[in-house]
Order: sequence, then structure tokens, then C-alpha cells
Amino acid sequence: MQQLFECIDQRKIGIFESPTGTGKSLSMICGAVSWLLEHDRVEQERAFLDQDADKKLSTTGGSGIMNKKNNDDTPDWVQQHRAVSDATIERQERDRRRQELEERVQRIRDREKKIRESIVRKQKRQAAGVHSIGGYRPHAGQSVKKKKDQDSEDDELDDGAFLVDDYDSDDNKKGGRSSKGGSSEYGNVSKEVLELLKSFDAKEAAHNGRRSGSGLDDENQGPDVLKLSQFVDELRKTSYGEHLHVVSLGSRKSLCINDKFRKKASTKNPHSASGEPVVQVNKLNDACLDAQKSGTSSEHRCEFLHIPSSTFGSGASRIGGLDDEVSGLESWKRGSNSLEMSGDEKLLEFRDHTLARVRDIEELAQLGSELETCPYYGSRQTVRHCQLVTLPYNLLLHSSTRESLKLVIKDNILLLDEAHNLINSLLQMHSIMITLPQVMLAQDQLRMYLVRYESRLSSTNEGYIRVLMRILRCLVAFVESWKDRPSSSGSATAAISNGEKRSFKPADRVMKVNEFLHAANMDHINLFKAHAYLETSGVARKLQGLHESLQRKEAKKLAKAEGRVGNSAAGRVKIHPSASHSNSSAVGSQTPKQGVQKSTSPILLVVDAFLMSLLNADNDGRVIVTMEDDGVEGGGSLDDGGSDGGGSRQTGSLSGREKAQVPVLKFMLLNPANVFRPLVEEARSVILAGGTMEPVSDLLSHLFPYLKDPSASSSLTNSLTERQYPRIHRFTCGHVIPKENLMAIVLEKSSVGSTLELNFANRNQDQVIDGIGQSLANLLNVIPDGVVVFFVSYSYMAQVLARWQVKPPAATSGPGGVGRDGGGGGGVLASKSIMERIQLRKRVFVEPREATDADRMLKEYQDCIESRPEHDLGQPTTAAGPRGAVLFSVVGGKMSEGINFSDRLGRGVIMVGMPFPNKGSPELQERMRYMDQVQQQELLLLQSSSSLTPARSSTSMTRMTAGSEYYENLCMRAVNQSIGRAIRHQGDYAVIILMDRRYGTPRIRKKLPGWIGSSLETCEQFGPVMSKLSGFFRQKKTAALASASRR
Repeated sequence: MQQLFECIDQRKIGIFESPTGTGKSLSMICGAVSWLLEHDRVEQERAFLDQDADKKLSTTGGSGIMNKKNNDDTPDWVQQHRAVSDATIERQERDRRRQELEERVQRIRDREKKIRESIVRKQKRQAAGVHSIGGYRPHAGQSVKKKKDQDSEDDELDDGAFLVDDYDSDDNKKGGRSSKGGSSEYGNVSKEVLELLKSFDAKEAAHNGRRSGSGLDDENQGPDVLKLSQFVDELRKTSYGEHLHVVSLGSRKSLCINDKFRKKASTKNPHSASGEPVVQVNKLNDACLDAQKSGTSSEHRCEFLHIPSSTFGSGASRIGGLDDEVSGLESWKRGSNSLEMSGDEKLLEFRDHTLARVRDIEELAQLGSELETCPYYGSRQTVRHCQLVTLPYNLLLHSSTRESLKLVIKDNILLLDEAHNLINSLLQMHSIMITLPQVMLAQDQLRMYLVRYESRLSSTNEGYIRVLMRILRCLVAFVESWKDRPSSSGSATAAISNGEKRSFKPADRVMKVNEFLHAANMDHINLFKAHAYLETSGVARKLQGLHESLQRKEAKKLAKAEGRVGNSAAGRVKIHPSASHSNSSAVGSQTPKQGVQKSTSPILLVVDAFLMSLLNADNDGRVIVTMEDDGVEGGGSLDDGGSDGGGSRQTGSLSGREKAQVPVLKFMLLNPANVFRPLVEEARSVILAGGTMEPVSDLLSHLFPYLKDPSASSSLTNSLTERQYPRIHRFTCGHVIPKENLMAIVLEKSSVGSTLELNFANRNQDQVIDGIGQSLANLLNVIPDGVVVFFVSYSYMAQVLARWQVKPPAATSGPGGVGRDGGGGGGVLASKSIMERIQLRKRVFVEPREATDADRMLKEYQDCIESRPEHDLGQPTTAAGPRGAVLFSVVGGKMSEGINFSDRLGRGVIMVGMPFPNKGSPELQERMRYMDQVQQQELLLLQSSSSLTPARSSTSMTRMTAGSEYYENLCMRAVNQSIGRAIRHQGDYAVIILMDRRYGTPRIRKKLPGWIGSSLETCEQFGPVMSKLSGFFRQKKTAALASASRR
């Protein structure tokens, strides 16, 4: 806490590494809030001193001024009044408003306390019928007031509903709506509503269907919301939680309480066994915004959304409310359901209750239900009154979202927890991908729209739609010419089997932005104006609405024609627009399965997101045109054929089925520093914290290169100190566990004596896989309870598990070391497969691909381990059956981050190999090349300044290049996250086994967390490993038995 306090006080950027279980979140809260309160105290004292000085000036200033010149006819009392500064008046007004707010919030706190006491005393924990703070908590999105369901079918919408409003291009400069739309269309919050939706849609479009799951878009905020809830729980434990004003921001998916909108946006989840519906975020966004349009009838509006008036927040807008003397539940119900309360009063009521005590996302949704006020917009109205705001990464790091929320960064403190993902999050958030079928679909929809409404469109709208069609034609023509261009060399292409035919994949092409615009013949088009039109006119959403309406109508026609009406399968038929419009010929040969968007995000927003990426600086990104498998979600697997540059998530098919490939256009951000720099320059202090921040060199070189001291860089060493980065403050604390509770081992040889160097060249050999399995079977004999084994990719895990199920030839006896199982004679074991040997000792679990199955599997894994007492206390020593469980997982998968394998769930963590990303990925190659170029430019700059001697210059060339360093750091960051799943608190203990000799090299050891690297042992033979593990767990069992006997 002291280090954090000093870092904030000195306006520095802090990089804090604290292992899980050391109280990292609690320390961050206490350190930052302590500084905040101390800062407020100092500011108040300074204000009092200034006020006293002003008073003295007002009493003595008159005579002094009059003595200056006698020809000043201004009366003395006027001069004395002028002496009181305007700043003093503003400060007094600000203090008065703050005092009024504190008084209102305190009354709310007292009121909530009485209500909770009333519930406990009178209602006696009634499960139903009581809706009060501290009582029954409905599910987020559940409305308290039961209303009659209204028909949400919009299949028969008037054709004119999809006609775009008249557009005045001059409004682009003002960022406003057209005169026909008018600012009254969205009321006083129209700009926030519209900008926020567009930022959400843009992000979802950027990650549409095939982007890697960074957890930063609205669809994947589950982990972020969970972490924020954990942070809020830690805050409640402190004494600050009772008096601090806190608000949590989230997406509509988390905060919408309108059951009608949620039902309209819900679709069935094909991957859920229970068939529970899933809320589509952009459908929910559209439903919310459509309800706010001018001309929308009251029955289709959201009854929970209250538009603030021009006097919102002033004393005149607040009548009664908190001043009512009626207490208890009657007062609460009257306050929440009274028709007499205006929209401003309900918003203020929500704001005051939000500030009264710390609430997480779920509790904000419940509060909104009770007060009949939208918590999504209500929480955003509360931000400016808060001392602490918690929000997911994407709401902070995405500039347009940040601006739409009106988040004030100037002179404030930014605390970024789990910051090991920061670089990858920035790169993925600002990297865009669009497929050729998506571009052609957008082109086809625009052509159909223009034909349908050409006679009703204004000349301006028609002109801009034709500009958009010209852009799409340029993109299609560029990709088609790339596909047809012969390869420059045979080595640059990859053969693809297609039945008896054999075609060649075009060579990937990487270009700078300006080069791409010239090659695509788009350098003469004003992309800014095209973006402004898409942003302001709403044509993307109108086009999407028309497209979906026509799909539903066509599906109903087919259902009637085939005799299936209602909720039959025909209602779910996917209809391509060309099927219902004969004039659509551009994609007539394309099937809906080939690269067409899988989500409901308007296709033009996907195009717009790609176009906006082309407005980045020429050297900050690259445009890549390549072929990719269709329908593959995620970023590929580590060290696997389908990996991308980041390689932090693995998805795809274990079956290895060949998929159709589609051309893809990608914009890849290379320089995250320019995206993150505005936050660094505006904030007073930025704190990056995490359990495993190593390797830190990536954070410094990729996010803060402009903070490096040029004079200190001449040392050309790999040591990154505060002397090189004066504004950077680094702090690393050790683990709270005693040293004897951790054993970390690098295993260089398997139980059969083969060297364990599992690089891509030899890891697929059957002998190597068998050696890993036999070693693992022996290790599981010694490690009790739960063991988590991490593989480098899903495909490699599938290959290994399949090999381990093969039984050895009957005449072959097991090699040395195999008979150490202790579960039977050598002949019996020799006839069993490796998997059967493992199952004799532990029950086997394999990480599932679907998140819906992961929770169930983890519950079974935990139940299996806890079915037997720890150390088999009270059990006969001859008890048969598996003892514990082993979980086979993947680095970067669902089990490698955010899951705590504490105590018996993770007595051992085994890392099989090193998860290097696929070096053949064009994105990774370009990123490494870019970093090497930046490094080379720095070296040339040093040489030209004569500060680098030739000898030192030649020495610098022998170092690892920046690109290679980044490549290695990607691997080690993933490793550190995985092995950090064990040892979660002070009394925990576990072993960490790294099955690859490369972990023992000095360079790799330095990139492991300090608390692991200091305890790491390298074992050249397998025998000593078994001896060390046996002694480690024997000691723990003896201590447990002794403790049990003393009870």
C-alpha cells in the first residue's frame, strides 16, 4: 500500500506484481483510496486557507486600492466586493452542492437500514412477494412489476419504416442529427445513447464471429463482470466501503430490466443442454434505441427509461421524495410505484440509492427493478458524482466508448487489474477483420435497398449510398484480383486438396495502409465522410432491419408451402437475400455458410469498422489479405496450424475436418502505444497490476516507448530499470506462502531416459508422446488429490490422448520406469495402455470446448476429489479405486485463467512443452518484423549520435532481436498464467513440474514469476524427481496426521 501511495503521489506509472492470495486487490483499494481521501483533505485545507486569505483581502483591500489613485470614483464597498475572487464563489457553490448530496445519501442509508431491519423482524425471510433493498434479489433483467406481455412481432412493419431520413452532410461537422431527425428524437441523452450504441456495435463488428475471445466485447463480459464483482466484494471488507461513492458500469446485457426487450433479443442456445435462451447484445441495443425514436407509441417505449429534463439535478427538480416522513416498506413502495414521481425524481432516487452503498452489477439491476428506473442509463448519470468507478476494459480502452460515457480521465487515477492482458486487449480491440462474402453481402443488400427506395431517397442519401457501393466494389475487385494473381514462387503457396482437383492458396499479402488504399483504388474516396454518413444516418440498422424482416417473411412463405406453420423448423430457415430479390446477382452463388456474418450486427457496421481502421497512421498498422477457414471462431491455437499472433485462445475442431476457406481482409494494429498514450498523458497516475506481470519488458517497450530516457538507452542492456524509464515505478512482492509449501521442478528427461525438448520438430513422434505419458503416469502415483496438466494446443492434446489409448503389443514388456506404478505386477501394467494406467490412479477429465459444459465438468472434478478425505484420513490403506482426479487442459483455454485450483483441487500443475505461437502466422511475422524495424531505427539513431562505439554496436547485434523477444514473451506470459492456477492462499501447497528442458535455460528462468523462479530446480534424471515429490508430500501428510491427532 505504501508503494502504491507513493507512486500515485509522485504522478508515476506503476507496474505492480503480486501473486494471488497476497491481498493484491485489497492493497490496491486501500492504497488508492487512502491517497484519494488524503488528497481531498489537503484540498479542503487549502480551500479554507484561500478563503481566509480572501476575507483578509476583502477587509484590507479597500484602503489599499483607494490609496493607489485618487481619481478612482468607484465606491469602497464595490472595490471590496470585487476583491473576493470568482474562484471562491465557485468553490463555495461546489461545497454546498456536495454537502446537499451527502445529506441526501445519508438519509438513504438510514432509510435502507430501517427497511432491512423491518424485513428481518416482520417478514422473516419471506422468499416471495417482498421486493426491498436487502431482501429478495431478482435476477438481473427481471422486472419487479408484472406487466402484460405485448406482441413484439414486427414482421408486418410498414415499408417506410426502413427508409433512411433526409441527410444533411453539413451536420457531420457538428456531429448532430439531420434536421428531419432532430435532436428531440432521442431527448437530452440522444448523443450518449447513439454514441454508446455505435461504439458497442463497432466493437462487436470488429470481433464479429471470428475474432478471438478477448473478453472485452459485450458478448464476453462474463469474466470481466465476475472480476469486478470480486473487486466490489473486497471493497466492502474495508472501512472505506461505508462512505465511498462507487458505481459499476456494465453493458445492456447485464443491466437491462425490460423483460419485453430481453425476450425480443433472446435466441435459443444450441450448445446449452437446458436450452436456456441467450440474449444477443446488438439486438438488445436495437430494441432499446428503436423504442426511443420519435413517433414511437407509448406502449412500445421503455417504461423504465426516464429522459432527464433541462433542470435535472437542480433543487427545483426535486419535490418531496426523500423528505417524506413515512417509513418502512410502505414508504418504499410508495416511492417506487408512485405515478406522482417525475422522471427526474426517479433518476435522482436511483442516483442517491446507488451512492448510498457499494453495489455490484447484479445489485444495480435489482435496484433499477425496485425503483422502476433503467440501471443502464441511471448508472451513467451517476458517474460524475462518484469517487470510484469500476468498469470492464472495453469501456475504458476504447476511445469512442470512453467519450460517450463522458469519463473524465484528467488528473484521475487509473487502476488496471489483471494487466498482463493489456497489450493483447489493445491489439485485438483495434484490429478488424472482414471476409469477402461479408463485403459481397453488404454490396448486395445496398443494391437491393437502392432499387427498392431509389424514388423515395433524397439526392444526398442516394449519393452517399452510391459512394458506399463504390467502396464495396473496390474492396471486392481488389480481393478478386489478389485471388487470381499467380504466386511469385512455389514456396509462397500452400497446396489444398479438393477431391481430385488441386488448387493453390494465394500468397498472403501484407501492406501498409496507404499502399492498400492505392492498390484498392480507394485513395480518392473521403472515408471520413462515408463514416460520418453511416454513423449519423442510421442506414446500417435500417438495412439490417429490412433484411431480417424479408427473411422472416420468406421463411413463413416456405413454411406455408411445405405445410409447416408456427414454431416449426421452417421458421428458422436461413434465407439469402438473393433468394427473394431477383435483381441481386452479386452473391447469387454464395451460400450463407461461407463467411457471411454469424451475429446479428448490421453488416455495414462491420464494413465501417474496417474503413475506420484505415484512418490510423500509416506505420501503426498493416492490412493483410489472406485465406482463412470459414466458420472458425477464436484466434486459433498456440503453436498450432491455426494460431494467430496472440495465440491466447484456442478454438476450432479436434476432429481436424477440412473447412472451406474464404478470402479475408484484416487490419492489424502494430503500435498499441499510440492508443494507450492519451490515457497515460491525461491521468495523474496509471497503475498496472496483476498476479504475473512478467515479462515486464513487453509492457515497457510496447506501451511506454516514449517514456524511455534517450541518454539511458545507450547502455544497450536487457536490464530495464527506473533509470531508463524515470516515470515507471516497478514493485514485485513475493508470495505469502513459506518456501517449503512450493516445489518447482524442470524435468529434462522422461522416465524412459529420453530428452524432453518438445519443440515442433519432435513433439509429434510416438516415442516422445509415450515418454511423456509414462512419466505422467508415474508422477500421478505420487501427487495426491487433483492435478492439472496443460498442453500447448487443443489439437496436440487430442493427438496425445489418442496415442495414450493405444495398447502396447502383448509380447512387449514396459520399458524402465513403467513398473513403478505400484498398482500391480509389471506384466499386468505392460498389457495396459498409458491411459488405462492413469485411470487406475486418478479419474480423468478433459477440458470441454463449450463454456456451458465447463462449469459442469469442474463440479464433477471437485466432487471426485472431495469424495475421499484428504490424505485418506479415516480410510483403510488398502482402499481401492482412483484417488483424486487429473484434468487435461490447454494453455490459453478456459482453465488457464480465472479458475482457482486451490488446496486439493490443484496439488500439482504440470506443463507439457512450451506454448510458442505459430510462427507461420502472417500477423505474427509482421508484428515481429515491425518490432525489429523499430529496434533497428533506435540503434541507427544511437550510432548517428556518436554515443555508440563500433565494439558496442557489434555486441548489440548479437542480442536477441525485439521480434524474437516478443515471440518468446508471448509463450512465457501464457505459461505464467497457467502455472499460477495453483497456490491461492497462505496455507496452500503444490508442486509445479515443467516438462521441457528449455525451461531450465537462464533466459527463460528470468521470465518466470519471481516466487516460482527462486524455487525452481532442474532435474537431469527422472529418478530424483520421484524421490523429491515423495518426500514433499510425505512431509505434508505427516504434518496433517499430527495436526489431526492433536484435535
